[in-house]
Amino acid sequence: MGQTASRLGFGCSGPWGEIWFSENKALALIEQALQGGITHFDTGNFYGNGEAERRLGLALRRAFANGIKREALTLSSKTGTQKSGNRLYKDFTPETIKNDLRTSLERLGTDYLDIYYLHGPDEGEMNAALPLLQKFQSQNLIRKIGICSEPKFIAHAAARPEIDVIMANYNLLNQTMGPSLANAKNSGKQTISVASLAQGLYRKDFFTPRSLPDIWYLARALIKNRPQLGEARKLKWLHETEGWSAAQIMLAWTLQSPLIDLALINTTKPQHLAENITSARRKLPDGIMQKLAGSGDA
Repeated sequence: MGQTASRLGFGCSGPWGEIWFSENKALALIEQALQGGITHFDTGNFYGNGEAERRLGLALRRAFANGIKREALTLSSKTGTQKSGNRLYKDFTPETIKNDLRTSLERLGTDYLDIYYLHGPDEGEMNAALPLLQKFQSQNLIRKIGICSEPKFIAHAAARPEIDVIMANYNLLNQTMGPSLANAKNSGKQTISVASLAQGLYRKDFFTPRSLPDIWYLARALIKNRPQLGEARKLKWLHETEGWSAAQIMLAWTLQSPLIDLALINTTKPQHLAENITSARRKLPDGIMQKLAGSGDA
């Protein structure tokens, strides 16, 4: 039996949430995701300086007007990272977290979030903020508490009973979070991967961008993902696999990992979204899995 699109989540971030990317195209992608069976949508208060949350909220209002029930969806957002101009900084003070949650609920047009993440906290910031998030839970403003942070802090989060969900960068080309995710799974946490398709580093045309989103992804890779770029160049055979595209192989690998409960995807292209939904319903053959063994930096 294959997998299902219900194990996919749509990440409302990156180029999708930037003001220079067409709002109509962004909203159409959410509609396509819903039609394809995706019900989990993740965003953050600072993505696109708030534009990502606003756009997701607009898309959700349209969905609700068309009969989709709020309780049928899983909505998540984040606090802790702030943006001033082009500068990102951390702020986990109670007042900031309260303001972030209130703003997120208003933008998204909902009375509660299914998951609310602390974004990038260290151990001390995590410990200090958890009582406030538990208070939000008691007020029915959030359902689950999530953490996305560095491996050493994820290990700490896995041991905290207050934390329900762990989000981590995990894919074929970047498996450094594997031990931390294993600890989280053993502690009964839900695990969610970001960059589930390795941010497209394997694409043949990665170094020949044809659109603003393509340029955005290339710039990010050159700044943050040079080791994974090198690893991706070794996998040219991905493009020569009968019956599978390279993107489908990447996503199916993540979904078949026992460490991952749900994989987040992000795209600005309808054809890529359709391909992702298709791959979520397929299982990689043993032969491909064996060829992939040893890839990445686990």
